Amino acid sequence: MQLISASVPKRNAPPGVANGQSELFFSGVKECISAQFSRIAGGKLALVSDPERVWAFREVALSPRAISLVLEGDALPLFSLPEGVACILAAGGREVLAAARSFAEVRRIPCVLFPAEASLRGASEECAPLCIGGDRALHRLAPASVCCDRALLAPTLGEAYASLLLARLSSFEGRALAAFGMGEPRPEVPAFEADFECVLRAVFSLPAALFEGEGFTLSALLQKDGEKTPHWRAYVQLSALYAAFFEKGRPRRTFVPDYARRALHAGAPLCARVPSPEEYALRALTLERIRGSFQKEAASLLSAREREAERVLSLSAVPVSLRGGDTFRLQYLPEFAPRGLSSVIRDFGLLERG
Repeated sequence: MQLISASVPKRNAPPGVANGQSELFFSGVKECISAQFSRIAGGKLALVSDPERVWAFREVALSPRAISLVLEGDALPLFSLPEGVACILAAGGREVLAAARSFAEVRRIPCVLFPAEASLRGASEECAPLCIGGDRALHRLAPASVCCDRALLAPTLGEAYASLLLARLSSFEGRALAAFGMGEPRPEVPAFEADFECVLRAVFSLPAALFEGEGFTLSALLQKDGEKTPHWRAYVQLSALYAAFFEKGRPRRTFVPDYARRALHAGAPLCARVPSPEEYALRALTLERIRGSFQKEAASLLSAREREAERVLSLSAVPVSLRGGDTFRLQYLPEFAPRGLSSVIRDFGLLERG
C-alpha cells in the first residue's frame, strides 16, 4: 500500500489543491460553501451528503446553480449526474467523501469536503473501495480541499485522538511482526498535542501503512457491534494484550489451536496459515530474544492509559473507561486479521480460555 502524501497548510488557508495533493484548512461550513459558490464563476455545483448531513447545504440547496444529491450506500446516482458540474462539495462520513473524490477524479473537477467525523477517513487516502452499481471495487481518488468545522467535528475529536493512539500501537505491532520475520516495520507516529487543530493535522497526515494495524480491524468490529468509542476501546484492549504477551506469554508447546472451530465461532472464513514446527520454534526463540525491549515499551503504553483517557475526555466529553469490557472480538481478532500480531499470540495457544 502506498503512503499518503498530504500537504497541511497553515490555518485558514483559502480552499484549493496545490501540487496535486489534498489540503486541510479550518473554517465554518457556511462560510466555506459561500466562498466556493463565489469562486466558481460558471457551471453547476454538486452538493452531496449522507442523510444525516443534508442540513449542511440547506442555505444553498435551492440555488439554480446547485444539484443536490443524498447518497445511501451505492454511489451510482452520483456518477449519473449530467455534464456541466464544475465542482463537487460533499458532507458526511468516509463513504460519501470517498465517492465525491472518485467522481472528481473521473470528471477532473475541484472537490471540497466537509468531514463529519474527526478521523477524516475518506479525506486523504489515495484509493478507497466504493460500491458503484452494486459492484465494490478499489477506486482512485482525486485530491481535495478539506474544510474542518469545529462545531461539526468536536463531538468525535476524542475518538480521532484515540485513532492516533491506535496508529502508535500499529507502529509497535509492525516492529514486533518484523522481528518475527512477518513483514517490514511501519512508520513511526510523530508527537502530537491534544487540541483541535493538532489532532486533525496529525490524523490527516498519518501514513496509510499504519491503518494496516490490527487495532483498526478490531475498532471496526467493535463499531459494528455498536460500541460508542471503538477506537478507544480497541486501544485499551489491544495495549493490554500486547503488554501481557511480552511480559509473561509462554508458548504452549504441546497445544495446537482448533483453527476451524475458532473461525466458525468468530463467524469468519478459515484463512489461518498454520506455522510449521520449524517456524513455531523460531518464533519461540525470537520471543525470548526480543521480549525485554518490547515488554518495556508495552508497559510504558499501559501505564500512560489513564493520562490518555483524560485527554480523550477533555477533547469530546464522551465518557471513556480503562476497563476492556467484552473481549470476544479481541479473542477472535486473528480470524479477521490473519497477519496481525494477535495471530502469533493465537498460534502460541495464548488466546484460548481455560
